[in-house]
Amino acid sequence: MGAASREEFNARIETIETRMDARLDAVSMKIDGFLSVQVERDKRYDLITQEMRRIADGAQDAARQGATVKANVWAATAVQLLGIVAIVVGAYYANQANMYVAIQTTFAAVQAGKDAHTPKPSVLPTPLPPQ
Repeated sequence: MGAASREEFNARIETIETRMDARLDAVSMKIDGFLSVQVERDKRYDLITQEMRRIADGAQDAARQGATVKANVWAATAVQLLGIVAIVVGAYYANQANMYVAIQTTFAAVQAGKDAHTPKPSVLPTPLPPQ
């Protein structure tokens, strides 16, 4: 091979530079594409994070409401138990008064029976002898 002239050498270098610029542009476009995909991914992750925070807040609110409902259920249970106790105590005392009345009535009947004498058979008048 012969010695290359300066113009041929410059043309060759320009061709190499053009190919390198094209390669560099292709790599740059790939990097830009990768970065834009990463930006979109980060946006999706941000949306997912926000949604998870909303869900966590909703769970905390539900837990608070659940605790309130639990307290209300226990309060209602206590009121029902107190009501049942009041009914039982009231029924006891009402029944006790009725029992006292029944016992008094029974004693009064027994006493009346003791005071009463057995009826004596009535004597039929005997007919008078004929005269």
